[in-house]
Amino acid sequence: MANCKLCYRDAKLVKAHIIPKSFWEIDPTQALAVLTNRAGEYPKRSRVGVYDSTIVCESCECSFSDYDSYAAQILLNDAKKFVSLRDGIGTIIAHVVRDIDYRLLKLFGIAVLWPAGASSHGFFRRVQLGHYFEQARDMLLRADPGAFDDFGITFAMWNGTEGPLFMDPFSERWGGVNYYRFYLGRYVAYIKVDRRPVPSIFSELVLRPDAPLLLVSRSLKRSKELPLMRRIFEQTQPVRRPSI
Repeated sequence: MANCKLCYRDAKLVKAHIIPKSFWEIDPTQALAVLTNRAGEYPKRSRVGVYDSTIVCESCECSFSDYDSYAAQILLNDAKKFVSLRDGIGTIIAHVVRDIDYRLLKLFGIAVLWPAGASSHGFFRRVQLGHYFEQARDMLLRADPGAFDDFGITFAMWNGTEGPLFMDPFSERWGGVNYYRFYLGRYVAYIKVDRRPVPSIFSELVLRPDAPLLLVSRSLKRSKELPLMRRIFEQTQPVRRPSI
């Protein structure tokens, strides 16, 4: 028995996947988890995902299931229904998903952000929510997605068959506003953790009520992540001993 970090009750805590298991299982042969920027620590590969048994009880874990299932349905199962937007030379710049349930998808994002901030697992060590931790916790307890600007979320999608990619989340700034970047296999979620408004770069792309979801199209081949991925693969390949 221990103290659940969400409901604060003494209860048996359960093994919880902070990034839902369904996102790791897109292609179990490719799923890659990366632990980076820690002195003396080598990158690690994982085909089962990252989980933590120190965060929530079974009841609280189950409260996330509707959000996780909805996100998996929209982003994984219905991906072929996306409508692509192209620029003048035919390059895909975004995908449009209509008839989105803002509440469920927004709470999915918060249900990734808050447990990451509560986790003691090294994979999430760079997620430090400070006083935003209680705000996110309260929104989950009330099942309240808040306004679009409260933990505003913008999603991106890797081009074509690129990915999946899993790396440890980290903080960054967009237009001077604080964000956390989460890798979700074939997707990336940029979650605002700041009281300042969504910056202009994301103003048309942030998840909003009563509006289509816009997924930014990103090229893994031209990204900063690709050189790091290559290094990870090199360091995690088994050492082959010469035959005698």
